Amino acid sequence: MIKISRLLGLAAIVLMLAGCSSDDDYDLPEGIGQNNLIPLYSSNDLSYNRKTHVESLGNWNVCKDDDGRYLWATLYDKGDPVEKLYAAPSSYEELDGKLFNLDDDHSLKLDTVEYYTDYEGYSRRQDFYNEYYRGIPVLGGQYSFLYFYNPQEQHIHHCSGYFISFDNLDVTPAITGNQAIQIFSAYLKKTIETSWTATLYAREYHVRVEGETFRREQRLVYYITGPAIKATTYMGSWPCEIDTNESAEIDAHTGQIIYAGMKHFVPF
Repeated sequence: MIKISRLLGLAAIVLMLAGCSSDDDYDLPEGIGQNNLIPLYSSNDLSYNRKTHVESLGNWNVCKDDDGRYLWATLYDKGDPVEKLYAAPSSYEELDGKLFNLDDDHSLKLDTVEYYTDYEGYSRRQDFYNEYYRGIPVLGGQYSFLYFYNPQEQHIHHCSGYFISFDNLDVTPAITGNQAIQIFSAYLKKTIETSWTATLYAREYHVRVEGETFRREQRLVYYITGPAIKATTYMGSWPCEIDTNESAEIDAHTGQIIYAGMKHFVPF
């Protein structure tokens, strides 16, 4: 009886070990090594507080960062002469070459439109655009345009966003979205679920060099949305539990994990 019980105990241990995951359980795509699973940057490496200043552009008030990119522009404000509003552009295309530069590679595509009436009874419309580079969506690249409008005419009175100019970034991936998910699975040591997604983006990073000095780095990446998790964030000083996902950004040319974290907290 003692021998039988010992054998049963050993069998149970073997089954338990068989159920444990090892690195070998998560096969990596060909050419991808274990070093690719070490995230290249942490959130601290990518933290970036843009230094901005407000200046005049003609008779508009504009906000620019230290790299010369426009973050917002007020083309007409309450109290300005109404002639200033009527002189404002009637479409975002008229701002091309002033606040951003559209060309064969860089474009804005309409995402959503919202209509509303403000507290003074004025009709307004806000158009939200996403930026694309060579047909690939730009992660963090977007612009919105706020109009005063009536059935006869419309004029932009405010716009805001972030437009990124890319320097000949290759948008042909060397790995597939499924392979990127496979890499993330190996990193997490978790089995892939059907809910996981991989979306291809053009991406610009602000990588900390030293202190508050940053350099720009442009990559083609897969943004991976992985397993659902619970996370704690704070509203003021009060902790708040939210539903989010584990996520990662993976270089679409090399398979290197650039950053891994929670979906709601990926630094832009």
